[in-house]
Amino acid sequence: MRGKKTPSAIQKIQGTYRERERLDNEMTPPKIEGEVSAPGKLVNDFANQEWLRQTKVLTNLGMLTETDLSLLLAYCNECGTYYEAMDDIKENGYYQFTKANGKIISSAYTVANRSLANMIKLSDKFGFNPAARTKIEMPKQSNDDPFENL
Repeated sequence: MRGKKTPSAIQKIQGTYRERERLDNEMTPPKIEGEVSAPGKLVNDFANQEWLRQTKVLTNLGMLTETDLSLLLAYCNECGTYYEAMDDIKENGYYQFTKANGKIISSAYTVANRSLANMIKLSDKFGFNPAARTKIEMPKQSNDDPFENL
């Protein structure tokens, strides 16, 4: 068995796939069909809205599998944390005032920045940003036209 770092599907998308280098029994998880229920582990309504939006898009494209759900959950929770922190900043401002240090950057601002950085890293895995989409090719979509082959 040869050790492969990149799955064949990604190699095909990137144009680096070589038949002689493929694994004999590579894992190919089944795609999810239809609506995916939001798990109870979403941190807030922002995360829930992002879950609904992204699962709909990914299932419609035929690009969501069971093995993706945990990573997608993490992405949605980072989105929820980011937007909640931004709401706090909107209400309380970018700065906090303390007796010892005077004016300091809000802890919500720090949380928002960390969540945004995590969102960007996770979004690359799903093609949620323009740069990541240039590296991902969509699966072929079926027209389901019965007369197409006549």
